[in-house]
Amino acid sequence: MGAAAVKGLLALLLGAAWLLAAACANAAPQPSVVPPVLNASLEQAATAIDEGRHGDALGLVAKAEATGTLSEQDGDWAAYLKARALASTGALTEAQAVVRERQRLYPNAYNWASVVSILSAAGQQEEAARLILGLDDKSFLLANRLRRGLMEGILNALEAGRSPQRDALVTRLVEGRYTGPSGAHVPDTIRLRYVGVLLRQNRPEAAARETLALEAPVSLTLLLTDNTFSPLWRYPSVRQLLRPGALVARVDRGIQARLEQPHLHSSDWLELMRSLRAIGRPDEAVRLGLNAIGKARSGHGVASAALRLEVGHAYADMGEAWAARRTAKEMLKEQAVLPAALRVDIADLLERSDDDEGALLMLGTIEGNETLPGALRVMACAAHDLGRSERRDAALVQLEAIGAQEELLHARLCTGRQEQARDQLVAMLSMPEQRMTAMLTAQLFEDRSKPGTDVRDFSYRLRALVASEAVQSAMPAHGRTLALPFSPLVPR
Repeated sequence: MGAAAVKGLLALLLGAAWLLAAACANAAPQPSVVPPVLNASLEQAATAIDEGRHGDALGLVAKAEATGTLSEQDGDWAAYLKARALASTGALTEAQAVVRERQRLYPNAYNWASVVSILSAAGQQEEAARLILGLDDKSFLLANRLRRGLMEGILNALEAGRSPQRDALVTRLVEGRYTGPSGAHVPDTIRLRYVGVLLRQNRPEAAARETLALEAPVSLTLLLTDNTFSPLWRYPSVRQLLRPGALVARVDRGIQARLEQPHLHSSDWLELMRSLRAIGRPDEAVRLGLNAIGKARSGHGVASAALRLEVGHAYADMGEAWAARRTAKEMLKEQAVLPAALRVDIADLLERSDDDEGALLMLGTIEGNETLPGALRVMACAAHDLGRSERRDAALVQLEAIGAQEELLHARLCTGRQEQARDQLVAMLSMPEQRMTAMLTAQLFEDRSKPGTDVRDFSYRLRALVASEAVQSAMPAHGRTLALPFSPLVPR
């Protein structure tokens, strides 16, 4: 079987990045829409940062600043790029000083968002949260400059640190109608957190009302299966979601509402495609993706790699492995420089579309791939399919050594280590940091692409794992399993 029920399930169902912490100095997220660029050196600096050439980026920013002709907007962007490059090299104090000084001299929305972004990259999520909470009602629109991934990273870090600011920030974001730069509604993952806050405040009626706005597969799955939300299971508005067709109808309602928006960005198209794939309509996901790619090209832009990959995975959902492989190979031809993470994603698509040899060749181009959990997972699965047991076993050992639970669980399943995967999933249910991943994995999601019972099939192994006595007996302490009408076989 190709790429990815477990990791893929999470990438789809956690499409809003619930589990993706943005608080990493090596990957500081952009704070908002980048201002118009008039200086070629700044464009080159941004590309250098994306490619990991942070020293080159600093030199290019210095070259642009030395001209003395930067507009105020370009000056804002130059300060952010410099801070981002500094943060990526570990110079966190200096990075913060750069954006704070820029905001002092030129107070505006972009520079404010840059400060929050770099604080998060420096691991100072408490301070970032304080800046957001410090906004009054009139200025709260500034928060929409912060991308969803950045906001999720701040919330994830506050949760991990059991910060008292976590609930206050969640409440402020929902009641202040935070949407992010391109959204039209409060992200489901944040609203679901708010539902939890209301339950802890013993306000179940208000919590039940909030669930009416949830439309993403991940939110609906957790709402119906996680014990955190069990007080709501008796409410008619939640109970009726278990009726035949109700969940798919709720997801479809959200898709249609998003399509009516006058402007959609790349991230919007991506979320819509993932939702369509979840409810078994990959053909529509392909049409949406190709339309989005065409719009980007007609505007002389470049379609995002994530969007291209999503089209490839939708082709694979349809059983058109040849089209998925073509998508991967077109990306290889069109992009001169491929970051390591993107190479792993392309290898993942190749492995899923039955090109195991191509997947291994792609992984071989990644320097130091033994440190990337995703690469090790793809390597284990592809090597297993090709009968290269030594390479498979080495990848499994490395995954165990680095403790990459999600990737290891997938690798154990795709290589037929069912008992080990079962024991691992049971253990993950008791790990606070892995519980949500385990809860999402331990659902009997519908397999729309391969309804057969071939015991070698990955989906069959996953369903057998979830239905095992060990997993089912471990579930009541944490939640329940349901036969949900979503497909888990959806990688990035």
